[in-house]
Amino acid sequence: MADFPREPISPREFMEDFVPRALADGPLASSSGDAAVQLGVKLEGEGGGEWVIHLSQGNLKVEATSRESAAFTILQSVDDWRGALWEGRGGVFGQQASAMFSGAGAGEGGGMTPGTAPNAAAIGQLAGLDGLIQIVVTGGEGGDWCTGFKLGPGAIPEQPTTQLKIAAEDAEDMASGALDPMSAFMSGKIQVIGDMGLMMQMQAITMQAAAQPPKAD
Repeated sequence: MADFPREPISPREFMEDFVPRALADGPLASSSGDAAVQLGVKLEGEGGGEWVIHLSQGNLKVEATSRESAAFTILQSVDDWRGALWEGRGGVFGQQASAMFSGAGAGEGGGMTPGTAPNAAAIGQLAGLDGLIQIVVTGGEGGDWCTGFKLGPGAIPEQPTTQLKIAAEDAEDMASGALDPMSAFMSGKIQVIGDMGLMMQMQAITMQAAAQPPKAD
């Protein structure tokens, strides 16, 4: 697996050079099976752009192109993307972003932590959904941190369908294991604004896909 860059590099270099090398032999590629799926990435701001990660029969290719046809798209500002990968921002959600992009935990999915990225087996099923889930970590060093997940192809809505908000301190406690995700929900430390059903649908798909046994060779 490719070594993660110690210093920040440009989004283009990261997506078109590092990501293909990091994910080529990882669980995201291996879980694609015979299906052809597309995972989109959109980074907004200076140096940003749009990319599509194509997964087919265990092969992976990254293309700099519109993500509108992708079944699942990761959406972030360049600053928040860089903040998660090199500055430790975002708590458990930033860690998930780092793990997914670096290949360390990409595509494992199915956990109870809100916003866990789906594995390749689930990405195709998410094409049947439509909406934007946004996670906002508030009050951290450097200001609020945000990441979004567009479910289904098509244009990204101007406003999130579902928004999850959590204080940076609580997100850090979740990352360390001091705070259980379900307890955070039940205690109101994770605030859900908008369509709760969309998030539940996403979680159901990722959990079902993660629970399926691997196909025999």
